[in-house]
Amino acid sequence: MKVAITGANGFLGSYLVKECLLQNWEVHAFIRKNANTSLLPQHDLLLIHPINYNQDVAQQLSEIKSQVGSVDFFIHNAGMTVSLKNEEYYQVNVGITETLTDSLNASGFLKKEGKFIYTSSYAAHGPATIKQPVSHYGRSKLQAEKVIVERMPNHLLVRPTAIYGGGDEAFLPLFKGAKMGVYPVTDAKQRMSMIHAADLARMVIQDMQTSTGILHYNDGNTYLHQEFIEIFEELFQKKVRKFPLPKWLAKLSMGSSDLWHKIIKKRPGITLEKFDEISQHWDLHTTDLKHSSVKPQISLKEGFKDSLKFYQENDLI
Repeated sequence: MKVAITGANGFLGSYLVKECLLQNWEVHAFIRKNANTSLLPQHDLLLIHPINYNQDVAQQLSEIKSQVGSVDFFIHNAGMTVSLKNEEYYQVNVGITETLTDSLNASGFLKKEGKFIYTSSYAAHGPATIKQPVSHYGRSKLQAEKVIVERMPNHLLVRPTAIYGGGDEAFLPLFKGAKMGVYPVTDAKQRMSMIHAADLARMVIQDMQTSTGILHYNDGNTYLHQEFIEIFEELFQKKVRKFPLPKWLAKLSMGSSDLWHKIIKKRPGITLEKFDEISQHWDLHTTDLKHSSVKPQISLKEGFKDSLKFYQENDLI
């Protein structure tokens, strides 16, 4: 089997690459020029292709096809997750999806019987209590899904919940706070779901060989902040105190951070809009949405331990 993966050098992308290599598949990693490849392994079956989405993508794919042939699966994993500019979500998540689908159809890089897999998000559906996207990120993901449905008949749309694990830095502030014995909470009753990147990659690679349509991914559990705190206390061998943080104060802080990052022209780790989104209830696994039938294997405790090991080995904590 041959598989191509966009955003292959990123957090989830690197796990998808590793899982495909475990299957002894030939993997074509599509990354931007000069991108950091530290998360990617050295492997004879891994071929890295720089790609420029601002140039003729169909021509680039045709050139690669002339060298390596067509692929059986194309996993579109690249995307914009956090931005201070709302239009960026649509330019990247929708625009690049349009470019890729058109270019794949024009170049034949994906075999006619091949399958297009898209890494979407729970955000495209929206929180459990709202059932529609509540952010530009979620709306852009949903719009990208519609593009794929229209242009790529043989597809799998992958909607994961919050993804964590070694290589991720989104949860790093929580770990840093817990290490200092503090865990801020705006809503102690918030219902959350999680999935480790290794589980997600394994489940997706299995599903994409047999399934089509939309599948949702999580580890099957509903979590409250107290469960996070208890795991942190065990990991750090110290008391971690819950710090009640009024939502208005958290939003004021996020708004100030947005303004500061606009001034210094730097992308923040989280924006006010992203905070509003992740503060919702995300226990969608309790609904009648179609979920992957592949069983997760990594518990939250094991996953947090894995994350901490990565942070420590990379001097992040």
